Amino acid sequence: MKILFILAFFSVVVYLATRKLHSKIVTGSLIFLLFGAFGHFIPLSESNELLLDRIIFNLAPAILFLYLLDIDLKRLLKNGIGCSCEMGAKRYWLIVLSALAVSFIAQIAAYALFAQYLFLAALAVAALLGVFASFTPLGRLCGTEDVATTMLYLLLAAVGMRIF
Repeated sequence: MKILFILAFFSVVVYLATRKLHSKIVTGSLIFLLFGAFGHFIPLSESNELLLDRIIFNLAPAILFLYLLDIDLKRLLKNGIGCSCEMGAKRYWLIVLSALAVSFIAQIAAYALFAQYLFLAALAVAALLGVFASFTPLGRLCGTEDVATTMLYLLLAAVGMRIF
């Protein structure tokens, strides 16, 4: 239960920082550097490093799937920007759970097909699933980009802590 409050707090802080700074790149860089400094000055135990590795390995395919799920070739060629709409809790959790399910499926497929290159194979499978799913009704879900961006910030925080 505590993890939900931590994630909700993290999401609100990221949302407010993105609105205040008017840039997702600056916000992502600040999060990476802040958690990198946190990981550098506070030594992590071996189990925490393993946990960070698992977070990185599970979030990366989910993020890639969600970003590619929102792909629209007409909008991409016109350099348009997707909608950022209001979404309820049910839609939010549907998007999160579908992304994590695809991450799980991608990891199983990667383990079955390319045991030596698990991370790259999981990313490739998630990318293929995202492109294929973008042509289904799942591709018209509003808010996938927002959820993927929040997951990306979490991934940046985990990578920052793991590297430094």
